[in-house]
Amino acid sequence: MAAPSMSRTSSSLNHVGPLSRRDDEQIRSLYDRHARFIDALLGRATENSPYRRKAIARLGLTPNSSVLDVACGVGSNFKIIESYLRNSGTLVGIDISSESLEVAKRLVAKHKWTNVHLLNTSITNYRPKEQFDAILCTFALEIIAEYEAAIDNIFELLTPEGRFAMLGMRTSSAVPCRGLNAFVGWVLGKACIDLGRNLAQHIESRARILSYEECFLGFYFVLSASRQNNHLADPPETARPRFSEIP
Repeated sequence: MAAPSMSRTSSSLNHVGPLSRRDDEQIRSLYDRHARFIDALLGRATENSPYRRKAIARLGLTPNSSVLDVACGVGSNFKIIESYLRNSGTLVGIDISSESLEVAKRLVAKHKWTNVHLLNTSITNYRPKEQFDAILCTFALEIIAEYEAAIDNIFELLTPEGRFAMLGMRTSSAVPCRGLNAFVGWVLGKACIDLGRNLAQHIESRARILSYEECFLGFYFVLSASRQNNHLADPPETARPRFSEIP
């Protein structure tokens, strides 16, 4: 598949569409200011994270896959994704933080990936002509202001047989950790992260959940889904909880 909607070189950054809300502007400003810190402290430290690997493995990537990394930030997912693509296929990374994309641009140049295209835009504004075989979102739907619209657009951009996977954060339901939820929520709230969103429930209303797994003491979860019109065999019922009933 060709690069979606607009041909870009791996070194190009492009802004697409207006930001949708003032909240987006505040989020962009925050992550623009701290892009280098995020890269130094978190990006490089977690680029081989087993949780990122678990989410990306759910996508079923091949060297010919077209992949959208939603709110890609400094490119923390790129190394694992490229281990599947092998500098083939297409990887598009979008983010509203131009400074984060500048860091990602340097990462792309360092590894000489020629199949990566970076766009300075929000998922709620992104309207490419082509759809994607796989869409990934890690630690972002808890931040994006219009997260329900973001989820809706993600599944509009997915091919009928495509896969969506996410690595998300939530309040822990694990008994030993429940007492930490208020403190963890307060700390993460400083980074515009909202743990009170039932993301899985909204995804379930929009798509077919294929797998769901909590990890990292219940504060992380890995979820995979397909479009509702995908009629592949259902996975075991144990992998498809009713998210309205999850505490």
